[in-house]
Amino acid sequence: MPNTHDLGGKTEYFGPIPHTPTEPVFHADWERRMFGINNFLHTLLGPDIDTFRGHLALLPPEEYFGPYYRRWIPGIERMFARYLSGEKRVPKLKLAATAQVVQRIVTRPRLPKVMNARVMPKIIGTHKQAKGPARFAVGDAVRVRPAPREGHTQQPDYVSGRLGRVTEHRGAAVLPDRRFATGSSAAEHLYTVVFDGVELWGDRAEPNTEINIELFESYLEPA
Repeated sequence: MPNTHDLGGKTEYFGPIPHTPTEPVFHADWERRMFGINNFLHTLLGPDIDTFRGHLALLPPEEYFGPYYRRWIPGIERMFARYLSGEKRVPKLKLAATAQVVQRIVTRPRLPKVMNARVMPKIIGTHKQAKGPARFAVGDAVRVRPAPREGHTQQPDYVSGRLGRVTEHRGAAVLPDRRFATGSSAAEHLYTVVFDGVELWGDRAEPNTEINIELFESYLEPA
């Protein structure tokens, strides 16, 4: 599967996005069950969302570009094949599993917006303290490094090699790429980088277009 983070930036994916305002959350009972099974398995075995998304991103195009919940089936199969093969150990059902159940209950949409927006992300979110200082500052010119050819990454390949400017330091967060590959939850500095449309798409870009993209520190190098 081509990098899913390229879907909005490469010309082969340009075009209108179909949207039906009255579309239901679930089109059939099997989708509702798939949603429930996925949440139950995540609670039972404790896989993080980055691992699940990584397996989805690595699906072949014929599976990825199908119905949304249908792609969850092979994604879950690949995720739990790592347990069946012995690559990952099934965690013991102790306090961690119980805590995840409680988290899913208290984070239901019925909570006040301020709780969902400001309190719960600090409790169960992926923002953490990085070990070292930030390498880049607001205003720095940066160039995006080449994206890896194998494995899962959240780096959009259409910005690889392109020049941009740091507009904001977003703190630090768990790097999904590393978490998927090794299980590490080490945090890395995260930045908002602005790119000129001409830098990304040349003369095909609309005039005065700027794109803001959040990129991890390991994706960047000084320009």
